[in-house]
Amino acid sequence: MSGSLPDARRVLIVGAHPDDPDFFCAGTVARWTDAGVVVRYVVVTSGDKGQPPEWDRPEGFTQVREAEQEASARLLGVEGVTFLRFTDGEVFDTLELRERLTAEIRRFRPDLLLTHDPLTRLYRQHPDHRAVGAAALAAAFPSCRLATFFPQHLAQGLRPHVVPRVLLFGTDRPDTFVDIAPVFERKLAALRLHATQVGAFPGGLETRLRRRAEEAGRPAGLALAEAFLAVDLE
Repeated sequence: MSGSLPDARRVLIVGAHPDDPDFFCAGTVARWTDAGVVVRYVVVTSGDKGQPPEWDRPEGFTQVREAEQEASARLLGVEGVTFLRFTDGEVFDTLELRERLTAEIRRFRPDLLLTHDPLTRLYRQHPDHRAVGAAALAAAFPSCRLATFFPQHLAQGLRPHVVPRVLLFGTDRPDTFVDIAPVFERKLAALRLHATQVGAFPGGLETRLRRRAEEAGRPAGLALAEAFLAVDLE
């Protein structure tokens, strides 16, 4: 609870929509990449339901959202982004989604996974967040560690892998707090690159992010923080 950075070498972050990884943990990501940690994003949908009513640009909306996420990831020093392109708002914890996430875990071989808390008691929660969190946890344990799950992966060169730890974001039971005061402006800059979504933050982007970071840090005595629930899978 000190605000120190969780130890990791390779971190995989699984989010439901473009901007989810940045909204929930861009500050922690910035601190990790500054420390030499390799971070990668997997984004399950391309956010197609988030189109603003005034949208009139000629390029496809989902392509723009993917480009925004890639630009934000580059700003934060993230190695890359994989888009699974499931339909926004129609995600369920299916065997197909578990298989796709298991493949990404086996491919990247992280020692730490971050995803949505599927069991949060916060009722104002996008259903895709719950579904993605549940599927990612199922992929992390037991799927990715046992060759009997999705044995077709072996033919693709994807070997079983043990993910020892998970951090859940969007939780109402945090026990792990990361001090993001030194990198808060970078988090803000990363979210501003999701230009199609800036209008979705009540009270303005900076006000919403600062208030959330202040609330997250209060239990740990931190001015600005991101908060997670730690899950031990070993």
